[in-house]
Amino acid sequence: MVKPFASRKNNPGQCDMPHTRWSARFLLVGFVLTFIAQGYCDAAKKNKDRKFPTLDQVLQPEQAKEDLAILRKALEEGHPGLYLFTPEDDFDKKFEQTHQSFDRPMSLREFYLEVAPLVEKVYCGHTYFDLPPKLLKSLRQEPPLFPLPLAFRNARTYLDHTNTEIPLGAEITAIDGMPMNQVLAKLLPYIRSDGYNVTLKYRQMEDEFALHYFLFFGRKERFQVEYVPFGSEKKMIKEIQAVAAKKLEATLIDRHSGLGKLKKYKLGMIERGIQLFSMNSFDFGLNKKGRQKYRSFLQENFAAIEESSGTDCIILDLRQNDGGYVGNDSQLFSYFAQDTFRDVALAEVKSLKIGVKEHLARDQFPKMLERLLAKEFKPSADGRLLMIDEKNRRWKPNKKAFDGHVFALISGWTHSGGAVFCSYLMNNDNVTYIGEETGGGHATFTAGNMVLYDLPNSRCQLEIPLILYENYRGEKTFPKGSGIRPDHLVTQSQKDLINNFDTVMKFALQLAQEKRRGGNHQEENQFRPLAIPP
Repeated sequence: MVKPFASRKNNPGQCDMPHTRWSARFLLVGFVLTFIAQGYCDAAKKNKDRKFPTLDQVLQPEQAKEDLAILRKALEEGHPGLYLFTPEDDFDKKFEQTHQSFDRPMSLREFYLEVAPLVEKVYCGHTYFDLPPKLLKSLRQEPPLFPLPLAFRNARTYLDHTNTEIPLGAEITAIDGMPMNQVLAKLLPYIRSDGYNVTLKYRQMEDEFALHYFLFFGRKERFQVEYVPFGSEKKMIKEIQAVAAKKLEATLIDRHSGLGKLKKYKLGMIERGIQLFSMNSFDFGLNKKGRQKYRSFLQENFAAIEESSGTDCIILDLRQNDGGYVGNDSQLFSYFAQDTFRDVALAEVKSLKIGVKEHLARDQFPKMLERLLAKEFKPSADGRLLMIDEKNRRWKPNKKAFDGHVFALISGWTHSGGAVFCSYLMNNDNVTYIGEETGGGHATFTAGNMVLYDLPNSRCQLEIPLILYENYRGEKTFPKGSGIRPDHLVTQSQKDLINNFDTVMKFALQLAQEKRRGGNHQEENQFRPLAIPP
C-alpha cells in the first residue's frame, strides 16, 4: 500500500500508529541520539551517489530478484502471522511465480505493482510495503491525479464534495469507460487489511484512491467520468481535468463527509438516561501527563454516571478508533468489564532475533528490540516463544464499572487497538454492535514492535510487526479472517450521505430509546437529529 494523503484520519505527514507495547516506546535519549547520528552518517556515505528514485527508473532482473529475496527472507524470519490466512505452500508458489516473472528489465512502478499484492496476501493491517519515502513525498505533491473525493457505501461509489463539476452524492459508475466495480477490483489488492474482510480497505480507499489509480493506470491529464445524479436514472458523462496532488490533498480534507478534528475521547448526555461516549483513538499517553489525564477522565465520568443513577444506556462510538497504545484499551474496558480479564489471551513471537539486519532502515534499533523481546518472551513446553505471564496484565472490573446496556458503534476504521477493545466487549452479555464489520480481526492479529527494511535496489520499504496476539474474547466467534460483525448491519444511504446525516447514530439512539421504554421508564423520548459528530 502507499501512505495516504492527509485526511479525516491522518494529519499531514503522519501515518497511523501501530498497536505498540509500552516497553518498545520508551527509549534512552542518549542511546537513541547516538545511533541516529551514526545512522545518518553511514547512510549519507552509502547513498551519496544514488539518484533520486523515480517510477521510471529501471531495475535489472537480478536487482528485482535480489530485492524480492530479501523481502521474502525478512517476512519468513520475522513475521509471526505470515501463514495465518495464506498457507505456506500457497505463499511459496506465489513467491516463485513472481521470481520467475522478473525475466526482463522493469521499471520501479512495475516492480511495485508486482510485489505489493504479494505482500497484501499476508492479510495484516500492520504490514506495509511502500515505494521509497522520497518518491512517495513527491507523489503527494507533484503529479496530476484524479480530482474527485469519493465515498464508498454499500458497494457503490459516490461523489463526496460540494464544489466540483459533478453534483454532490452522484453515483460514479465508470471512469474512462471502465465500470467502477472493475476499477476497484484492480486497486483493492494494493490496500492492507486484517484477514479477508474489506471494510478497512474501502475506508482507506476513500483517502488513497487517486494515488492508487495513478500508479496502476498511469499518468492521465483528463478523465471521462460516467455518473448518475441523485434522484435520476440517466447516466451522464463529464470530462474533468486532473489536479496536482498537493491541491487534491486540500480537497480531500474539505470533503463533504469530513469530520474535522476529533477529540481523542469525549463523553456527554444525549438525553435523559442515554450517554454518548466517543472513543476516537487510543493513540495518546506517551507521557505521564497524558496517561494521568486519561485516568482522571475515566474516573470522574464513570463516578458521575454511577452517582446519577439515571444512565441506562451508553452509545459507545468506536467508528474512528484505529488503535494506539496497549493499556489504553484494557484500562477503558475495566469500566465495562463483568469479570476479570487479561490484556491478551496469548502473545507470541517467531524469533528473539531480528532477521536480515543488514537491510534494516537506518533509524532501527535491532539490539534494543532483541533485549526487550528476550525479557518478555520465553520458550514454552512445545517450543513456541510466548509472552511471560507477568507481562500479560490481569484486570478486575473497576468499582465504578457500568452495568447498563452498551451500544457499540463500529466501522471499517475500527482497527488494531479499537478492534481489540471490541473483542473485550465480546465477553459481555450487555453489548449490541451496530454499523459495519470492524477492519481489525476478531480473533488473532499481528502488531506490537515493528521493524522497517529498505530494499537495496528499488529502495522500496517493508515494515513488519513482530508480535502475534490472540484477543481476549468471549465464546462468540465469527468465520476465520473476519472482523467483529455487527448485530445490526447499518450503513449510510446515498440520501443520508448528501444530507450529512448520521444513519448509524440514529439507529443506535432509537434502539437505546426502545431499551429504556422496555425498562418501564415514564418519560417518552422522541428522536431528534443529532449535531454531534461521530
